[in-house]
Amino acid sequence: MDRIEEFKREGKDIILFDLSGFKTDNEYIELIKKAKAMIVKYQENSLYTITNMTGAVVSKNTHDIIVDWVQYNKEFVIFGVVFGADATQKIIGKTATAVTKRSNLVYLNTKEEAVEYIINLE
Repeated sequence: MDRIEEFKREGKDIILFDLSGFKTDNEYIELIKKAKAMIVKYQENSLYTITNMTGAVVSKNTHDIIVDWVQYNKEFVIFGVVFGADATQKIIGKTATAVTKRSNLVYLNTKEEAVEYIINLE
């Protein structure tokens, strides 16, 4: 199963990161390693991201991994949307955005809502 999907909608470059069902830190590390190699081909502030967190297990280590990822992709991402996040995942995500001084992230319920939200951003 490919867990990273690049696509365009309404002229906007979007990457979907599917972390659904992740149980181990290594799963996060492997996906982020691939994601880092992928996003560097984009110009600064040219990319939208959607992250699926449905059923993913998070921990203190996961928090640190996510903070590193959010910091790394900061220069590339115009806006990010997370869907499927539970309360704990939202806390970790909000902490990561606060630590990295990002304000360009929202939490929605579905992939469809995420895509629609990005399409409607000015």
